[in-house]
Amino acid sequence: MGNWTYTAVSAGWAMHEGATLHRDGKDVDLHYSSSIFEDFLEAMRAIENDFTRRFHEAAVVEPSTGEHSGRNSLV
Repeated sequence: MGNWTYTAVSAGWAMHEGATLHRDGKDVDLHYSSSIFEDFLEAMRAIENDFTRRFHEAAVVEPSTGEHSGRNSLV
């Protein structure tokens, strides 16, 4: 969250409690939007994990025969 710290709702939360964002002594109450925000963060984590997985998979792919750097094609 950059400079902001996200505090999720505790497991035993009361109806009047909600998640909050904190920064420089300022709090933003997410009472009405905390579940939507948590869904957003989960979606962002999934996207980041998928991107990281695909990046690592692409990095380990070996070039096929004739595609090595510095080799001339035999075609």
